[in-house]
Amino acid sequence: MNIQELNNRNVEIENYQSTFLTLKCDQKIYRFDIFGKQEFGLKKGAIGELKYFESHPLLINYSENIIVTFINSKPTDSEKFVEDIENAINKITQVWRNWKDYITDENFYTFETFLKNVNDGSGKLLAAPFSITQNVLKVCEKHNVTVKAFDNNLETKSFELITIGQNYIIAQEFKYNETN
Repeated sequence: MNIQELNNRNVEIENYQSTFLTLKCDQKIYRFDIFGKQEFGLKKGAIGELKYFESHPLLINYSENIIVTFINSKPTDSEKFVEDIENAINKITQVWRNWKDYITDENFYTFETFLKNVNDGSGKLLAAPFSITQNVLKVCEKHNVTVKAFDNNLETKSFELITIGQNYIIAQEFKYNETN
């Protein structure tokens, strides 16, 4: 049994902890050990159709390396430049994540700092997965803005996502535990 066998089937979240997830399907209980859990939003008792993904916009934060990019010149039209960056990020994330998550952090880099850096043509522009960075670099080229992206090479890791209605979990692996 693997988690893909429950794909597109209605399941109930029976229980979960940091290392396992138990699902009820067709009156049977299935326990999956979770390896390399990165992010989750689960509610015990939730019922919905299980969807399994190896590729999904939510996964790129984990499956692709993060590239830090600095701006070195001013755009002619800062407002249009920022709008194009937002669209470039949303094209990759499909709005599963907030585009501002890649241009701000929880500490020092606020949205105002980002706007100041754009208007000054100097400072950190973003820290984002490789595919998002590539899209933003195209925006910079279109606007004739000089940037420096550090370690701009794709490195990938495998992660999996399961969704059950509005519930989700991202991990490196879900492994069936036969000792149910």
